Amino acid sequence: MPKLLAIKYDTFKHEMDANFEDTQDVTSLDIFDAFVAAFNKATNVLEEEKLRALIFNQFKNYGDFDKQMCEVALSVSEIQQSTQDAINAIDNNDAVALKDASSQLSKYKKRIADLEHEMYTDETTGVYNRKYLVNHELDEHEQMKYDGALMRLSINNFSQINKENGHEAGDTVLKFVSKLLQKHLKTVGIDLIRYMGVQFIALPKELVSRKTEKIFQDTVDLVLSKKFKTHDGKILHIDLQFDEKSFKKGEYFQEVFEEL
Repeated sequence: MPKLLAIKYDTFKHEMDANFEDTQDVTSLDIFDAFVAAFNKATNVLEEEKLRALIFNQFKNYGDFDKQMCEVALSVSEIQQSTQDAINAIDNNDAVALKDASSQLSKYKKRIADLEHEMYTDETTGVYNRKYLVNHELDEHEQMKYDGALMRLSINNFSQINKENGHEAGDTVLKFVSKLLQKHLKTVGIDLIRYMGVQFIALPKELVSRKTEKIFQDTVDLVLSKKFKTHDGKILHIDLQFDEKSFKKGEYFQEVFEEL
């Protein structure tokens, strides 16, 4: 999972004390609102509504992640049983039981692959999500595993598109840009990650970083040259921004990202 947003307990407690009496009933929504307000006052890095959406998404991802981990644990338990059944079948020279155990293991293997795909895939765009970044692209300390380059593509006017044309048009733009970029990145074996909101990133190794940079730049040029229409025929202008920063093995991802 991505690193969770955090504030000092005293800051959160102060917000709770300012809004609730000791004997007052407090709901889960009250706690959520208090955390958002406290974090907003402590950091002041995002508008409150944007911050609320970000925190809510972390809560949602945590719940989804927990549920998926339970399913994986169940599958692992069942695999262990099927493996033991296979061992027993071999010991007893039971061809039918061995075939059944092998069939079950194949089903569980596919089930775990499906769960992993769901866990690491962004629902809206179909590209990888931040959980994939943390668990596959970075080490256990969230440091870079190799020398390379961090590349980011942002949709600068996404809020305006949403406001003027609705969330459906916004989602369509997200899918259009991400699928177009991922299609070309596949030619050099690079995966696209939806890092946050309207920001997509890739971490190519140094060997293919120049090719990847050209793909990002060509994608920006291609999107700018196309006329993107909404369902009612209105033509949208998509404002894209490309940023790139080289990194070395062992550097912290967050520090490199903040330098983009």
